[in-house]
Amino acid sequence: MIRSVLLALDASEASQAALELTIRFCRDHGQRDDMPSVGIHLTGVAVVDTPNICGPMAVPLGAVTYKKDRDEVLLAKANAEAETILAKFEADCAAAGVAHTAVRSEGLPYEQIEAVSRTHDLIIIGQDTNFHYETHKTISETVRRLLLDNARPVVVMPKSAPEQDVVVITYDGSIPSSHALHMWTLLKLRRPETQVHVISVDRDLAIAQKHCEEAAKLLSYHQVQATLHPLELTGKVVTQLTEAITEIAPRTVVMGAYGGGGFREALFGSSTNQMLENSESLLFLYK
Repeated sequence: MIRSVLLALDASEASQAALELTIRFCRDHGQRDDMPSVGIHLTGVAVVDTPNICGPMAVPLGAVTYKKDRDEVLLAKANAEAETILAKFEADCAAAGVAHTAVRSEGLPYEQIEAVSRTHDLIIIGQDTNFHYETHKTISETVRRLLLDNARPVVVMPKSAPEQDVVVITYDGSIPSSHALHMWTLLKLRRPETQVHVISVDRDLAIAQKHCEEAAKLLSYHQVQATLHPLELTGKVVTQLTEAITEIAPRTVVMGAYGGGGFREALFGSSTNQMLENSESLLFLYK
């Protein structure tokens, strides 16, 4: 059962949406009749990406002083934004009555988040989070590193998510997909009324059916009923998954971060950015 959440904070739209949703989740969790009256502690971390802001770059002869002055300006701006973001975080948590801690950190974002996450159950990060403010790297880079070097599940939050309380679990029988299914179930990130769907894709429809039934059996031990969607693979895994997920329009999609089967294609390689950057649902990712 979930007891603590780490929320990565910056000024991006998805991060602000994640802040609102996460505070609401933490507040409502302690008021649920089906849960013990123990609240969730929410930690917000704002990272100043000093290595990227002050990293080496080619400059014309005699422009070293200019770069030093530029770095100082960018650092001052990043630090000011971090302080503003954390102040809003604390004010919003206090207004909602959510127990919280604000953390300001400097360094590589994935390293700083990983370090703080060791004392938390779950990481939530916005889809377009840009800790370094002035540089332009995709969120998938940070998520990849967190998934590879971090022991906690990661929820990637889009700018907005469907309101309906529906969850899709993608399951292919691989160890990562089994870990994701099990961790999501144990954390109890659902309500009694949550609708749960299980999707499995395989070239052999009988195997897809078998995988769906495996997931459903585990869920049933936790009093969770699921609608099963075994699909025969006729093209690219990511395309069929996306089509099926779009039709169901869930608020959350549960996926293994990578696997030995078809979902490796879905989350690594050419399809990574499509899944991470274009998803309209929350992605619960775990290895």
